[in-house]
Amino acid sequence: MLFPALCETNLDGSFNSSSPTAQVLGLGGLRISSDSSDIESDIDRDPSSATDSDGSPLSNPQPSFPVEILPHLYLGCAKDSTNLDILEEFGIKYILNVTPNLPNMFENAGEFKYKQIPISDHWSQNLSQFFPEAISFIDEARSQKCGVLVHCLAGISRSVTVTVAYLMQKLNLSMNDAYDIVKMKKSNISPNFNFMGQLLDFERTLGLKSPCDNRVAAPTQPLYFTTPTNHNVFQLDPLEST
Repeated sequence: MLFPALCETNLDGSFNSSSPTAQVLGLGGLRISSDSSDIESDIDRDPSSATDSDGSPLSNPQPSFPVEILPHLYLGCAKDSTNLDILEEFGIKYILNVTPNLPNMFENAGEFKYKQIPISDHWSQNLSQFFPEAISFIDEARSQKCGVLVHCLAGISRSVTVTVAYLMQKLNLSMNDAYDIVKMKKSNISPNFNFMGQLLDFERTLGLKSPCDNRVAAPTQPLYFTTPTNHNVFQLDPLEST
């Protein structure tokens, strides 16, 4: 079986890949399904206790605190947004909640400024429409030297997509370069394919140069070459040279 992690594990240890509601177990007990809605997870479990699907400890467990991507810009999960000690430690006063239904825990206290982007982690969702206001929110926090936490449920897809978009616009980076920066800081990121496509579209909108644009242009003039034996000259059509 090529991708056992995508199959549902039965109690006897066998896999059932035919189940339409197959779920993946991992990320410290987080249950991720193919449903478009967010579902409950054990967000209070210590990520350092996370295990692989076979029950063995993860070789590179993720830290139990948000990761600083740029000065004052932090990427994290839902658990981070509910931990007052963590928020105070990193000077976080702005919280960007990239989910449709997770609560803004301390909104009524007035100590934090929230923005919520009601997007599910599903291929049908258009997250890119919220890039401008998300980027503006992050900018506002950083301009005031306040920490801003960008989070979704697990901190690996939606919040990552928004963070990559911010780096692309503010640092004039291609999608690949911005993604690599985030990946170096937080190794378990995994935006869904649709969000990656939206980032590529955003790259074009920003007029950024993608690595694919570094191709050598086809010659517009005929090319000539000589054979090493008889020095006969041949003309090569420009289209054929490519």
